[in-house]
Amino acid sequence: MESLLAFIPEDRRLALATGAGLPDRANGSVLFADISGFTPLTAALAQELGVQRGAEEVLNQINPVYEAIIAELHRYGGSVMGFAGDSITCWLNEDRGARAVACGLAMQEAVRPFATVKTPAGTPISLAIKVAVAAGPARRFVVGDPDIQLIDVLAGRTLDHVASAEKMAEKGEVVVGEEVALTLGDSAQITEWRRTPGGERFDVIGGLSEWPPATPHPSLMAIELPDAEARSWALPPVYSRLRSGEKFLAELRPSIALFLKYTGIDYDNDEAAGKKLDAYVR
Repeated sequence: MESLLAFIPEDRRLALATGAGLPDRANGSVLFADISGFTPLTAALAQELGVQRGAEEVLNQINPVYEAIIAELHRYGGSVMGFAGDSITCWLNEDRGARAVACGLAMQEAVRPFATVKTPAGTPISLAIKVAVAAGPARRFVVGDPDIQLIDVLAGRTLDHVASAEKMAEKGEVVVGEEVALTLGDSAQITEWRRTPGGERFDVIGGLSEWPPATPHPSLMAIELPDAEARSWALPPVYSRLRSGEKFLAELRPSIALFLKYTGIDYDNDEAAGKKLDAYVR
């Protein structure tokens, strides 16, 4: 069951466990963290150890990094909304940016011990993280067929804003939208500011003179959900493998990635946006 719960964002788990729903309109901050270096690490390990052992060793190297940064996210009351490649998108509810920035700076510190990792053959690989933060309103939906997979979706203009911030960020930086910098005020140590061709301003935050208090979630380990409810968040092959008790081995295999982009749903202003998205995903 614990493995199944990992497919559900932390605040959604708490809501499901208590029978409380999450509103589809929320205010908070979005944190996007992207780790670089895993691709060359994977290639080096596969070459040195072979496909199977190399894939398993990748997990041994990657898991401690994600555990370190997600621990900081939980310390500031954030939830992992989803993974995409080497990046994670996170949500901090009712935060105007201070907790997210503190979390981003803490993530940078947490990754420093992993700045250089060595493969069994002694090949050095550099790992680094960049963090982008934006704050504002967002829509929150659960979409999809429960017999296939439910997906917790975060949408709206604040997501577009953090995507712009991410493009302005470099390795080792925490870059925030202007609205976050204004909220932080004099406590923000701004090292540089940048503008997009469209005129959006983003600030690089080097530190904080005043840190917000930690606001961790209640213990997530104590959460229990009916198996049928937890199962709907994992794809059927993944669920079957977890339930069988089979070791969930990493694999390196030839694959084709398909990225689908679509437009036409006004998440910020259309009250029926969630139903439209659900119908489209199904």
